Amino acid sequence: MKTALITGGSSGIGLELSKLFANDGYDLVIVSKFEEELNAAQTLFKEKHPQQKVITFQQDLTTENAARNVYEWSKSKGVVVDVLVNNAGFGSYGYINEMDIEKETDMIRLNVLCVYQMTRFFLNDMVQRDAGKILNISSIVAFQPSPFFSTYAATKAFVKNFSQAINYELKSKKSNVSVTVACPTSVKTQFQQQANMGGMKLFDSWMAVSPETVAKDAYVAMNSNKDLVIPKKFFHYLNELTQRLPTGLLMKISENQLK
Repeated sequence: MKTALITGGSSGIGLELSKLFANDGYDLVIVSKFEEELNAAQTLFKEKHPQQKVITFQQDLTTENAARNVYEWSKSKGVVVDVLVNNAGFGSYGYINEMDIEKETDMIRLNVLCVYQMTRFFLNDMVQRDAGKILNISSIVAFQPSPFFSTYAATKAFVKNFSQAINYELKSKKSNVSVTVACPTSVKTQFQQQANMGGMKLFDSWMAVSPETVAKDAYVAMNSNKDLVIPKKFFHYLNELTQRLPTGLLMKISENQLK
C-alpha cells in the first residue's frame, strides 16, 4: 500500500486531497500545527477507511528545522513516502511597509523554505527508488507581480518556478519521479481570514474555485505526470491570454481584483 504525506492536510485543499488519496487506497500522513484539526481528520478517515493507516504529526512548519523534523520523524516511523504534497501555506495582504514583518517572515519560511527543504529531503529518497511524486500547491498570482499581495505572490512564484525546473531536470534524467505544481485562483478556505481578506468579493466572484475542484484537478494532473495545472479548465486558457498583456496592466488588473 502506498503512502501520501500531506502538509496542511487536515483542512481546506489539503483535506480534500487527503480524501482523494484515501479513496484510492493510500495510507495517510497528515502534518499540521493545529491539534484539533488533526484529531478531527484522523477520526474522519478512520471511520471511512478503517483498513488504512492514518498517522498525524503536529508541527508548526514556520519554525526552524521544521521540514527536517518531519522527514526524520517519518524515517523513525519507517514510513516510505510515495507522494509528498506541499500544501501548507498562508498569505498576507496590504501595503508592504504596513505589514507585520514577523508574520511575513513566517510566511516566507513556510511558503518557500519549508517547500524547498521538504522537497529536497523526500526527493532524494524518491530518486534513489526511481519512484514517487511531489505535488506543490502554488497560486495563480505566481504568474505576475501582485500589488498589495507582493510577498505572497513572490513566494508562490518561487514554488511554481522551482517545481517546473525540478520536473524538467527529472525528465532529462529519464527518472520515473515527477513534480507537479497547481496554481489555483482564489479559493474560499481559512486562507481568506488568515490573510485579512475576509470582506473581499474576489472569493465569491466568478474566478473563485472550491477546494474540491482544486484538489480534484491537481490530483488528476499529478497522476498524469503534468508539470503544471491551473484548476478549472477555462482558467488555463484565460491565463494564457492574460500573460500576453504588459506587466503594468497585469498589476492594475490584479489590484482591481484584490479590492
